[in-house]
Amino acid sequence: MNVMRSLFLKIFLWFWATDVIIAIAAAVIIGLSIQNQPEIIGSRWRQTTGDALALYADSAAEVYERSGKAGLTDFINRLEHTSRVHASLRDEHGVVLAGENHAAGVNEVIALASKSDQPEFRVAENAPIAIGAKEVQAASGHKYIFVAELSRRPPPPIIPFPRGLFGWERWIVSIIISGLICWALTRYLTRPILRLREAARRISSGDLSTRLEPRLARRHDEFGELVRDFNTMADRIESLVAAQRQLLSDISHELRSPLARMSLALELARQRSGPESAAVLDRMEREAERLNDLIGNLLTIARLDSKAPAPDATTVDFGDLVHEVAADAQFEARGRNVEVKVEASDPCSVRGNLELLRSAVENVVRNAVRYTEPGTAVEISLFCPANGNLSAKRATLAVRDHGPGIPESELLNVFRPFYRVEAARERKSGNAGGVGLGLAITKRALDLYSGSVAARNADGGGLIVEISLPVVATPVPVHA
Repeated sequence: MNVMRSLFLKIFLWFWATDVIIAIAAAVIIGLSIQNQPEIIGSRWRQTTGDALALYADSAAEVYERSGKAGLTDFINRLEHTSRVHASLRDEHGVVLAGENHAAGVNEVIALASKSDQPEFRVAENAPIAIGAKEVQAASGHKYIFVAELSRRPPPPIIPFPRGLFGWERWIVSIIISGLICWALTRYLTRPILRLREAARRISSGDLSTRLEPRLARRHDEFGELVRDFNTMADRIESLVAAQRQLLSDISHELRSPLARMSLALELARQRSGPESAAVLDRMEREAERLNDLIGNLLTIARLDSKAPAPDATTVDFGDLVHEVAADAQFEARGRNVEVKVEASDPCSVRGNLELLRSAVENVVRNAVRYTEPGTAVEISLFCPANGNLSAKRATLAVRDHGPGIPESELLNVFRPFYRVEAARERKSGNAGGVGLGLAITKRALDLYSGSVAARNADGGGLIVEISLPVVATPVPVHA
């Protein structure tokens, strides 16, 4: 999870940082462009403003000759209100007929306009306002000069923003919105990877039927191809494992018949042979028994690995079960000068199939007996929470031997079928060991009933295997 969170965070931060940097760079470039805009009147501005000034001049002269000063005053007021143009109309001698007296420099532009048939402008340095003048001749033959103050600033934006949003507030809102967009985009990009990781984990835990959703496989991009390849791989793995399990089960069943005939033949040979053949026949019988145990373990593994429903669970007195297994293991332990001791045993009840739980515990105890040093003891301890609120409480069974232990890198592998630790442990124990099925059976049996098993090296040497199972309340006997 940490890896995916890191990937999500990296993609998100890169998107967000890029978005913010681009926004800041754009703002800086635009700001510098506006700040450094030369305060001059360009040809385009001169053309459009000159045309407007000529139109205003013709209209003002016509209104004055038709309606007099009152009409001219009304026209200039309406022009100021609608177009923000401060204007005045003068006669050919420069006397104001109506409107405002403008700033210094107006006489200069009036003089230029009276000598030209084009609008003339004058701009003071760094001034936001330009003074424009246009001479016009009315229908009566009289000449007038129209003077106006015109803005030199660029026009306002088409979609004006509230004034407050041009400060820090605008940046904060922009960063939040860009963050939300980047978060949504990052989630869209990483969601297939999260689904793929979850599916891979389920397959690694043993659920070979896991597949990614068809809607992800229908995507027309690299993620879609990856999902389709993953599903194809999962199909292939499931079919291969199913074939391997079926083969294992079939072979195990087929071996039972010749093994039974071999045992019968051994009995007949024992009856017909003399005492000198007893040792050889005893060895053959022991090997046949080992082969029978191996076939039984193979069938158990095949059954537990299949998709068949788990055997019916009942309430099992776990303490009694542990004592029974310890008593049975003691017979095998005496041959190696080893003792099996139950050092602690709390009253405890769990849910599960009695025979499968017995097999799970027995495999762990027998494994400890096999590898502990002669003259030592296999120590068994069962701890169980008291009755009451047993929600999420578990019984813990610890089995310790005094053998050579297991390398730390091998502790997880000992629960795999047919996995055997390197020969160092067996050399030190003086035991040829098994075939690597006992602990695998233990793990699979416990998985059926929400149990778990783990191994760790003990301080001072030896191995501790811990079994954990959910606890159920022990029924309280009712007395008449």
